[in-house]
Amino acid sequence: MLKKKPKSSKFAKKFGKQKGLGWKLPAFNFHPAAIAALVFLAVFLAGGGLYLLFEPTLPAISVGRQIYPIVPSQLTTQTLSESLLAMIFLFAGVGGGYMVWNGLQSPVGHRPSTIKTTVGIIMLVASLASLYILFLVKFSPLF
Repeated sequence: MLKKKPKSSKFAKKFGKQKGLGWKLPAFNFHPAAIAALVFLAVFLAGGGLYLLFEPTLPAISVGRQIYPIVPSQLTTQTLSESLLAMIFLFAGVGGGYMVWNGLQSPVGHRPSTIKTTVGIIMLVASLASLYILFLVKFSPLF
């Protein structure tokens, strides 16, 4: 026996098949090369790239005839190796964040997406820990 459809209410007639708020955020489709260029620019600036461009810096600290690519614990000096370390750690963090996002959005399967997410989290945590250690070495006179 067929059942009759119940009458729709005024609310259902007015808002019909709309779900949620009834509007969507605009979708911006950027070219991947533009996104990569913005990421490289942001990491370059965050890693101390402007300081390297405008101030004469040492590539490393030299003591006698030995060259040490270390991070000096003075706030007045910055070496090229210190900036490169910061940039490498920042790139690792961005890569880890992207892997986490890609692993969570991946429709491939449960195992590959779990592995991507786990490796991304490990990269992100290792990058943050390395940046924190670099921060503590650089700002040790303040503590």
